[in-house]
Amino acid sequence: MAIDTIILVPFLLIENNLLNYLQRELNKTFQLPIIIEKPIPLPKSGYSEKRKQYDGNYFINELKKKEYKDKLVLGICDVDLYVPHLNFIFGLASPLQGIAIISLTRLREEFYNRPKKESLFFIRSLKEAIHEIGHLFNLEHCKNQKCVMFFSNSLLDTDRKGPNFCSACLKKLKGR
Repeated sequence: MAIDTIILVPFLLIENNLLNYLQRELNKTFQLPIIIEKPIPLPKSGYSEKRKQYDGNYFINELKKKEYKDKLVLGICDVDLYVPHLNFIFGLASPLQGIAIISLTRLREEFYNRPKKESLFFIRSLKEAIHEIGHLFNLEHCKNQKCVMFFSNSLLDTDRKGPNFCSACLKKLKGR
């Protein structure tokens, strides 16, 4: 499949300035048109009252309902996500379907009862977006802690890594 576009799909309202920033920066990174779609509702199912979180798989399934031929899809939500066997996730990708989701919730300083830092929030969001789209291009987790494909087990991991691919991951990406 020859990818010609990346689609950003917000769940509910996501700040326009963040979406515009992601659109601009993702275009620079992947050299593909980035289209922002209209917001869609949260999935009707998948919320765990016990955990006070949504199962990220339900977001992937919601995005699967629409046909996106030759396009990659990145859903963006601002609710706390998890998958079974993990306490939380920053994002989730389904490479075979060309669909991924990121959650903004734990990328915000306010989640940890710290003062808002918009520039830090924006760069964290970009790193997670690039990371999940990297998975859609069949990149795996990288052992290089500075590479955007390094697995973020915590916010410290996200802050430590850069928004760029290491040379090995970049070579794999260009060789696709």
